[in-house]
Amino acid sequence: MTSEHISNTAEGKQVAVPQDATLEVEHPGFHYDDRARMASYRRTAPRPPAAPAGAVIALLVGVMVVYSEWSLFAQGYQSQTEADWALGFIILSTAGALRILMGNPGRHTVSGALILIAGVGFLVRPLLLADDAWPVFTFEMVCGVLLVLASLMTLLSPVLEPEHSGSDTWG
Repeated sequence: MTSEHISNTAEGKQVAVPQDATLEVEHPGFHYDDRARMASYRRTAPRPPAAPAGAVIALLVGVMVVYSEWSLFAQGYQSQTEADWALGFIILSTAGALRILMGNPGRHTVSGALILIAGVGFLVRPLLLADDAWPVFTFEMVCGVLLVLASLMTLLSPVLEPEHSGSDTWG
């Protein structure tokens, strides 16, 4: 290489190129240092599904109700009838929550509807029966609000599609 091919300027990286050859530079692609572009990626990124979190809330409410069967509801015919209703609602919501946690990815409409029915049942039943004690009334209202919140998290959650590996081993 002769000295006539080397530039004397101090700008950038210098590459020795023979005079008869051309140098093509490709576009470097996406610049991840660009703050505006990174902010747009953050705004358009898919949100994680909230259905598992709603299912966990429903399971925690179920554990609270099962524990309250011994400590909150009194030992009498009316109180045990209220406890049976609460237990029935919790069976529905727990079945829906376990289906969400153990099921396949996708929309969990039926499970969310079961949790919603249990939550609305917890909210409506104490309002219709005025003979509830205040601790039981408050407890059932709080459980109903939490179950309705869990069902909304499930029903409004984005759909998570199953991963496709490209080749079907069974097919």
